[in-house]
Amino acid sequence: MRGPVAIVGYMGSGKSSVGNVVAHRLGWDFVDLDSLVEQEAGKTIPEIFSESGEQHFRDLEHRTLVTVLDGPTDRVIACGGGTVVRPENRRLLARVPTVFLEEDVEVLFRRTRAPDRPLRGAGYEDFERRYRERLPLYREAADLKLSVEGRTKREVAEEVLRWLNG
Repeated sequence: MRGPVAIVGYMGSGKSSVGNVVAHRLGWDFVDLDSLVEQEAGKTIPEIFSESGEQHFRDLEHRTLVTVLDGPTDRVIACGGGTVVRPENRRLLARVPTVFLEEDVEVLFRRTRAPDRPLRGAGYEDFERRYRERLPLYREAADLKLSVEGRTKREVAEEVLRWLNG
């Protein structure tokens, strides 16, 4: 099996946690797309949103995704929660095995109350609306859809590995 492999899902679904385990087990590099965008911009994602807006962030995210997918192949990429919003990003993800980590929206809301979450929203209604809007896009982008509800990151990673090796 050769990479890259992408992981998509809403904020708090475990993309980075699971991606790290999968990459480690495969002996591959792990790339967190949001962290790479922050490094490239020299700012945090909340700073990019507040100073330049979501459109600018999505432009940076798209360019970073292109760069990462064109880079070394053996890597696991944890995409940002909104990466799938852009049709061109979904087309890029269609070229690589992509896993969608699905979790209950109420669980995600509880997990993501930290101030460093860029789009955590003012309240549950906004959070849930954004989740519902993105759900069909995650499903469209994914080759494998996994419910992570009540499972450890290791259990989910094992299922991803079985799928990749199957």
